[in-house]
Amino acid sequence: MNYTSPKGPLTVGVKKLVPGTAVPIMEGEKNVTIELMKQLTNVTAYGMLLLDDPKHPMAELVRERWSEINALTGDHFMVFAFERPAEWTKNYLQYWQAKLGPDFKTTWKKWQDPPDPGAAYGYLSLFKPPLTPKQLPCLVLFTDPLEREVVVRPIPDWDKDSLFNLLKGIATVVQQSTDKPQAERLEWLRQELTSPGARFKSAAGHIASLAIDYFKEHPAVVVSTAISLALGLSGAGVFALPTAAVPVLSVLKDTLSGGAKSDEK
Repeated sequence: MNYTSPKGPLTVGVKKLVPGTAVPIMEGEKNVTIELMKQLTNVTAYGMLLLDDPKHPMAELVRERWSEINALTGDHFMVFAFERPAEWTKNYLQYWQAKLGPDFKTTWKKWQDPPDPGAAYGYLSLFKPPLTPKQLPCLVLFTDPLEREVVVRPIPDWDKDSLFNLLKGIATVVQQSTDKPQAERLEWLRQELTSPGARFKSAAGHIASLAIDYFKEHPAVVVSTAISLALGLSGAGVFALPTAAVPVLSVLKDTLSGGAKSDEK
């Protein structure tokens, strides 16, 4: 996955993030969100962001960076979200007006309605196997709007920039899946996004990003700590430092420690 955050908004004409219509799922009830999916024949993977807390950083991210996420998802990946953007763009409305034709007015009216609190819980039984409340917040991915067998990717409680980078990585994987045969695509996504190795890489990327940010803010603290570790291991006989290096490192450590205290004030 790529964890490098862009420095500005992405500008791509095709808009692919769609508001969930907050319709509770009941036995025998026709769901308008699924009906919309069936009209989009060029889409190879669908996603639903099921968030149970409007204050979650992911919910705030969707509201604030809707257009960037739209551009990020590409031509074959469509994400549905209950959150609405802070502002609807003209390009977004024009795209969907052309796409939906006479159905646009009805859909547009529903998109403007604020989502009901806890609306995501009404969608748990929509998928195979059904989700449980403890699996929220999550992103569910599926390749067939009729079968709706899903891959479930939990959404961590990270800061918004880290979550955007996570979405970038997921979107990259989904875009790579378009070349896979339909029958194999979902299982490939499952391995790439939810296996222990995939989860570890995601968490490691997040931790590395935090570490880099901390180093940039407190370089003296980081270097001083590294020197202390080296001197400690040398003193314990774990590995040998050159004799001349020990006093030099000790002086450097003491000097940096003074700078580190200043960093922390």
